[in-house]
Amino acid sequence: MEDQSEKIDSATRLHNVQQVAQVGFGNNAAAYDEHRPGYTGKSIEEILKEIVLPKEISRDSLEYEILELGAGTGKLTELVAPKIIPGYRYLATEPSLSFIEVLRLKGLPIDTKNASASMIPLPNNSVQNILCGQCLHWFCDEDSLKEIHRVLVPGGKLIALSNVKRYEEEWMVELYKQRFEVMARTGSSTMFMVSTMEWKKAVDATGLFTESRHETLPGIESQRNLDSILDHLRTVSCYNALSDDERETYLEQLRKNILAYPNIDPDNMIMPFKSLLYVFKANDHSASHKG
Repeated sequence: MEDQSEKIDSATRLHNVQQVAQVGFGNNAAAYDEHRPGYTGKSIEEILKEIVLPKEISRDSLEYEILELGAGTGKLTELVAPKIIPGYRYLATEPSLSFIEVLRLKGLPIDTKNASASMIPLPNNSVQNILCGQCLHWFCDEDSLKEIHRVLVPGGKLIALSNVKRYEEEWMVELYKQRFEVMARTGSSTMFMVSTMEWKKAVDATGLFTESRHETLPGIESQRNLDSILDHLRTVSCYNALSDDERETYLEQLRKNILAYPNIDPDNMIMPFKSLLYVFKANDHSASHKG
């Protein structure tokens, strides 16, 4: 049974994650939902193939067949949850209150909780599948990975899907260059970038999971104007860690740099993505469960 000190620790850890989420993503939940890319039908098909659902719905030990961590405003949730057979239980958690409020307004057939990956409010071995859409790179610290492993049943799946920009258009190099400038300015860690794959090394290093699948899938081909691309960057964590004035200075410089490229039509630009799908299975729990 959880004692008072554990309750205080839980509250403190959630508060700390909420602060990180607020600094990194701000209170721009509506903008995030509008400007962040979704996922292709193919990506959702592949996730549904990986999700393991018991042949019969049982209430003996599982609390949820599906737990989604870092659900945000529901960009992945709204595509997966309606395809799950009624009766199976789906819990979406998110540390940012403003984000989860947007998710709740979508009226999906799920439960929701304000919670972080480092303190999941579920018992040991109580989840069959964990989904992470565009967020496992945020949970690659040791505490969070141990917590994810704790709630999964032995052999349970950790399924991660992330969109990564394909820097194929010459002007997109400017996005990449400035991203690192802003990260250096704000002291952001490259560990929390999907493309560096540092998060994957962290998962492997724990020995808690075994990779069972890795695939690069076609991503969204997002057709935008330049203003929309800059609005997308306003939802990126390192940009949100800047002051408003400094952020707009960076984005205005980026606008000038992009427009300097020949044959740029600011009203018709393509931002191509690829989707990275990783599936891990939880290794034997006997040596890692908390008492």
